[in-house]
Amino acid sequence: MTRSRKPEKIQAFAAALTRVAEADRRLRVAAAEHAGLNIADFDAVRYLAEEGPVPAGRIAEAMGITSGAVTGLVDRLERAGWVVRARHEVDRRQVVVDLAPARRELIDADRALRDRLLGDAVAKLDDAALHETASLLDATAEQLLAGAAELARAEGDDADSADADRAPIADAEHGRLRFASGAARLELRGARIKDLYRASFAGKRPQVTVSPSGEIDILYKGISWFGARDVAAQLTLTTSVPWSIEIRKGVSHLAADLRELQIAAIEIAGGASESELSLPRPRGLSTLRVAGGASRLSIRRPRGTAAQVSVRGGASNLTFDAQRLGAVGGPTRLSTPGWDTAPDRWSIELTGGASELSVIEE
Repeated sequence: MTRSRKPEKIQAFAAALTRVAEADRRLRVAAAEHAGLNIADFDAVRYLAEEGPVPAGRIAEAMGITSGAVTGLVDRLERAGWVVRARHEVDRRQVVVDLAPARRELIDADRALRDRLLGDAVAKLDDAALHETASLLDATAEQLLAGAAELARAEGDDADSADADRAPIADAEHGRLRFASGAARLELRGARIKDLYRASFAGKRPQVTVSPSGEIDILYKGISWFGARDVAAQLTLTTSVPWSIEIRKGVSHLAADLRELQIAAIEIAGGASESELSLPRPRGLSTLRVAGGASRLSIRRPRGTAAQVSVRGGASNLTFDAQRLGAVGGPTRLSTPGWDTAPDRWSIELTGGASELSVIEE
């Protein structure tokens, strides 16, 4: 009886952990947005608020990024007035990074909000139950970290294989991903990784070039996308730098989970079909442009994000949040209330018409 129910219990526990992880991610993203930072920069600032002055190398170790990447991160935060560099109080030869005093009030407010929310969640637990719950979560964390270390060792063993593509962040402060010859069955996502990007390719391998400034060019030579079902690509982009993405000659079967990234612009020329994009919160005016038409394209954005959709060339079966349109001829423009004056907003522009297009909140 116990053995038969164990997988069911694990499944319920795993589902609860997933909900907590997703809720925590959304809270972090919202707090970062409130502070005007991308998620990686915000995590670094929160780490400094907890740890106090530390060498840049400690930040890199805590966030799982390279020394080159943390240099760019600290430079960016210093220019924005979030951190200061200073000499160590004892070892004057060592430079440490600390949270700027003027910014501490905002981080303290974020911590107070988090403490209040967690306090409400455990308010009905007595001390013994709270201790037992904390012990369970600690043990779970240890097991998951052990699993991560095991996967990292396996990844290291495969790092020199022909299927492994990656490049260091080095001194890049901005990333640009460019597909010059179109793409099909492409998966994109953002993650906190030490490399600028990681990629795996199935079928015909493209030519990949990476510049020191963070530009990634991917070119498939001598390929017709019609019927090329054995060609696919999976790319993970680092969250340590903001990104621009450009795809020329069209894309089909694109699955892009960009919620963890800071995106300045996405440009798709040649049309898009059978594709799904999950956008992050914008920083200022972020743009998504699709030229050449769109068919069966689903775009999701964070709840509460201001957005405008402009379609030129006619549209059919267009969904924008609660608005649903059948067949529309000529230019169409839909926007959330207050889009014109929102400081952070998405502009989604399509030329060449659209069929079965949805732009919704999640």
